[in-house]
Amino acid sequence: MIVRFHNLAARAPSMADLDQVTALMIACDVVESRIAEPTAEDVRQAWQRADFCLSRDAWVIVTGQGKLVGYADVRCEARGHLVSTIRVHPEYRRRGIGTLLIWLTEERARQLMCDQEQEQRVVLSLTVSSLDQGASCLLEREGYTLARHFWRLVIDVDEVARTAQEEQEEQRKLKLDLVIDSHTLLGDAAAFHRTGMYVAHQYNVYEKVLRVGVRQAEEVAVGQYVSV
Repeated sequence: MIVRFHNLAARAPSMADLDQVTALMIACDVVESRIAEPTAEDVRQAWQRADFCLSRDAWVIVTGQGKLVGYADVRCEARGHLVSTIRVHPEYRRRGIGTLLIWLTEERARQLMCDQEQEQRVVLSLTVSSLDQGASCLLEREGYTLARHFWRLVIDVDEVARTAQEEQEEQRKLKLDLVIDSHTLLGDAAAFHRTGMYVAHQYNVYEKVLRVGVRQAEEVAVGQYVSV
């Protein structure tokens, strides 16, 4: 399926899009958290998982000039738990791209849901940076609720690692003396420490219930009956 809007097109990705998708993810991560982690090999491995079909479980948004400005995928992470990933280039946000990608992932998620037992509760979750207020507002508008927060901590110890390797090449483990100040985490999440620089960033996990499930439906019904 190809959807066109405002000189943009949505289509299934191919391996030829690997580098552009990786660059898009890095651009988003740098703006949102200053942590650029994805590599082309990471994306390739995710696409080549046995339980993932690139032509059905992922989408890219491209401009008329062929620039890739949006990406999304959805996959079954565990029984009753589907996970989607959505990335929109910072320069192309607030144009409806995120909304379209949410619709596409939900449509596919409901198809994947059919493979789950009928009595199984099914939830679709999506993680966004706590700094991306636009994404949070969009998800809440689309019926998602904030389920939990988590922190990611990245430590830059390249210089320390090189020194340790020079002193003892066979030793691969490196001890770190790191103190995390909660006030630092809640403020500007970058600080220097004597073992290097650490960057801490908060993420929000949003969830949407696609199917309540038999047991949960019965519990709700009983609760409503008792309350009456």
